[in-house]
Amino acid sequence: MAELTNTAVERLVLMTTGYGQVASRAMTEVAPDPELAHTASLVVLCSLDLDGPRRPGELQEVTGLSSGGVSKLLDRMEQAGVVKRTYGGVPGDNRGVVVSITRRGRAVAARFAAAVANRLPDSRTLVKELSTALEG
Repeated sequence: MAELTNTAVERLVLMTTGYGQVASRAMTEVAPDPELAHTASLVVLCSLDLDGPRRPGELQEVTGLSSGGVSKLLDRMEQAGVVKRTYGGVPGDNRGVVVSITRRGRAVAARFAAAVANRLPDSRTLVKELSTALEG
């Protein structure tokens, strides 16, 4: 892969920031609880929906939160009914916790995806913008 120019990197920063703002507005619109209307909740829902059940440590890696932060987030998400924690669900680790998305969580993730899709340019435009940015 060719090395990115400073201009290409700056374009990517602006584009991803713009898409991040679109995602943030969409999450605020569809979140079942105002406390869940932030990026970390969205990342957890998308990760669980796409990759299946995960351990809290894996969610810590994808969200960038501390272990305590992930624990508090999962508490709120579990109260909202969008995730479920299963204790003792890890083979060989009776204390291990596995987090999975609930039916309600999948519905929130689907509404989120639809809300974002309605706000973003069509995929051909996005691919063209990314290609242009990567080519510098």
